[in-house]
Amino acid sequence: MSSLDTSHDDIHHEKPYVQHVAGGPDLSRQITLQLNTDQYERLFFQPSSAKGDLVKRLGNPTLLGLLGFLVPFSSTVFSLLSFQGSSPTSLVSIGGTFYMFGGIAMSIAGICEFVLGNSFPFSVFIIFGVHWVYLGFLNDPLHGVAASYATTVNGVAVPGALSQEYNAGQGNYSVVMALICFVFLCASLRTNVPFVIVFFTLIFVFSFLAAGYYQLGYNPSEAGLEHTMHMFKIAGGFGFVTIVMGWYLAIITSCASTGVPCPLPIFDLSSKVFFRNREAAKTEHAGAVRADMV
Repeated sequence: MSSLDTSHDDIHHEKPYVQHVAGGPDLSRQITLQLNTDQYERLFFQPSSAKGDLVKRLGNPTLLGLLGFLVPFSSTVFSLLSFQGSSPTSLVSIGGTFYMFGGIAMSIAGICEFVLGNSFPFSVFIIFGVHWVYLGFLNDPLHGVAASYATTVNGVAVPGALSQEYNAGQGNYSVVMALICFVFLCASLRTNVPFVIVFFTLIFVFSFLAAGYYQLGYNPSEAGLEHTMHMFKIAGGFGFVTIVMGWYLAIITSCASTGVPCPLPIFDLSSKVFFRNREAAKTEHAGAVRADMV
């Protein structure tokens, strides 16, 4: 039998220790294992402990969501950087990872984070899970999204992927995703340093993707395509930093979930950034609630 007190900064796991005495009753005592905020941060990317006892009865979905993001994202970054002859058009060949790893795995992890009461990881996993589903739909030849923009100019067929309307739409979407990553960056300032770096670099990933799409939309020529590929490679460079930090977190989280000693530091920020402001806000909120009850 185990118990978990999540109302404090430390998590307490208690395990009964039973001592058998010949000819006498069983004697038992409780052994308490405490997880500090640094250890909690290795398991959940949440600056505070979840409320209730669901954490002790359910598994940790954070690792699933993290790996669900890293598999398709790493493959995408390698394509943007033209590893081993790949190119951005190689995304069509890895569309299955967008649906299965990105869409399904991250959505399941996000729902589980919601059940556990971890609002921030829940939002991150669901948003990016839906993003991967969108990307899979966009690059799926069955739907032919880009092909629907194909036109004919002066008797010459122009692929839809070169049309200004299509590229402007993709550029606008990339700008919105950059804004979402900025929002997540602000919230991640109280989680850990690798998580902050992930969202910081993702802002530039989507920003340079937007610049590349806008460039190709306004200049659908060979020179414009070359400029766009250059923008995409810069985005891939920032994305490479993202995957390094992501796999760093994956190693830490996987080791922490099984109790394997890991010397890698998590660089926890929950007790260092805005700590006093958070306590003051909680006190102010509690006072407001008491005033409303009077």
